[in-house]
Parts: sequence; structure tokens; C-alpha cells
Amino acid sequence: MAITNLDQVIAGAQIPQFYIKALSGTLVAGRPYSTFYTAGIPGPAVAPTPGISGAALTSYAGQLPFTNPASGNSYLARFVGISSAQIGTVTLADRLWHNSGITITSTSPQTVNSVAFPARDSSGTVNGAGVVLGVEVSTVTGAGTPTITVSYTNSVGAAGRTGTNIIATNATSAAGTFYPISLQAGDLGVQSVQSVTLSATWTSGVIHLVAYRPLVSVQCPASGSAAAVDALTSGMPRMFNNTVPFVIFLPQTTTTTSIQGSMTVTQG
Repeated sequence: MAITNLDQVIAGAQIPQFYIKALSGTLVAGRPYSTFYTAGIPGPAVAPTPGISGAALTSYAGQLPFTNPASGNSYLARFVGISSAQIGTVTLADRLWHNSGITITSTSPQTVNSVAFPARDSSGTVNGAGVVLGVEVSTVTGAGTPTITVSYTNSVGAAGRTGTNIIATNATSAAGTFYPISLQAGDLGVQSVQSVTLSATWTSGVIHLVAYRPLVSVQCPASGSAAAVDALTSGMPRMFNNTVPFVIFLPQTTTTTSIQGSMTVTQG
């Protein structure tokens, strides 16, 4: 059954899950950074190796802990973000799928034909509404600034759609660098991925495609100041069974920082 009032939110609140991550490498203002591989709490994830078709995720070591309810539904009740040394935006997202095996030196289209994403789009289906893509760096890249083009099927089943990196790529992109991929005009999400193409070699390094559903974002207003959303201000997004929560940070300066906070889920 659904939670429909604040009394039920309070009654179903679970123990908060705390996170703290020391962001390593050179941060770049306006370039998102995935905390998936950085040390802290939870510990760092190991770079995925499922192959280019990828793996649908129901759990992954390095995610924020999440437990399915004994019955009923799960919702985000509260999310807190704090940046130790700079203003920035912290996004909590559900990681649905990721891959490996992209040849970083190839400029030809590389066939992906992703395995089916799990039924965790914004409606709890496999259609992909609200699901977007990013390219995540797990090993620092070499020289080159390629444009990344991804061919995908959108959330209403239309194939042959294309998106590119919204933020320009950079040589020597640090591990953790995260390049969001745009959607074609009119699209509301991604159902599957068919191919990825780099316009130029990136020389060296390891990258992965990631399909994820952003749940909520908070802006840290000042160094050391907390920002939070609750069941009212977040819209209380549904967290479907087997959600794989992870955190992306958007820095406003190059200052090295750490981020910390907590995620509270309510169930009922």
C-alpha cells in the first residue's frame, strides 16, 4: 500500500544511512563527479566488468545501503548533503545499469545492445521514464577531448535516438568524472542503449556507461552548511525494490572537498 500522510511517513521511517566521501582528483567547476569509486562511507566500489552489454543492477558493493520493505512501498523521506569546503549540488540517484568494455581509443560506433534495465523507472516499469545516461570515468583518461554520442531507444519505444555529452570532455579526466548525456528533443527517458561512439581517441583510461534515475538534489549553500529535503519538499519519490542509491556531486569551484550527509527511507 502507499504512504498517504505524514503520520505514515513518521511511522515508517527507517534508520538513516550516513555517507561521507573524500573527493579525490582535480575537481572542475560545473563538471559532475561520481563518488562511486572514492574512499569513505560506504567504501569505494570496484569498477564494473560485465562487458559492453552491461548488467542490470539490484545491488552493488559501494552503494548506499538500501533494504526492501517486508511489505508495502519505499519512499525517500529525507536527504541531507554537506560540502566541507565549497558550494555545490549533491544528487541522490538510483543506479539501474552500467557496463564496461568500451574501447577508449576507437572512433567507430561500438555496439552495446544493453541488457534490459530493471523495472525502476519513475513509474516502476522497464520503459525508462525518468532514466538518463552518463559516462563515468573509473581510470584517469589520457589525451583527447572526444564528443560522446550514444544511440538509444526512448521511453516510448522509439529507437534511433541520439544524445551527446552535455559538458565538454577533458584530457586527463580524473577517476569519478561523470559526463551526463543529453536526450533528443521530446524524449523523457531511456529504455535501452544501442551504441556509443567517440569522435576522437581518449588515448587511455577506462570509462563506463551508466543508466540512472535522479531522485533528488540539494544545493550546499556554503562551505560546511547542510542542505536537506524532506518528504514534503522532495516530493517523496518512490524508491522501488532493489534500488541502488549513489551520490553525484556538482562542484562550483576547483577546491578539493568532502561531502557527507544522510539518506532516510520510509516504508509502508
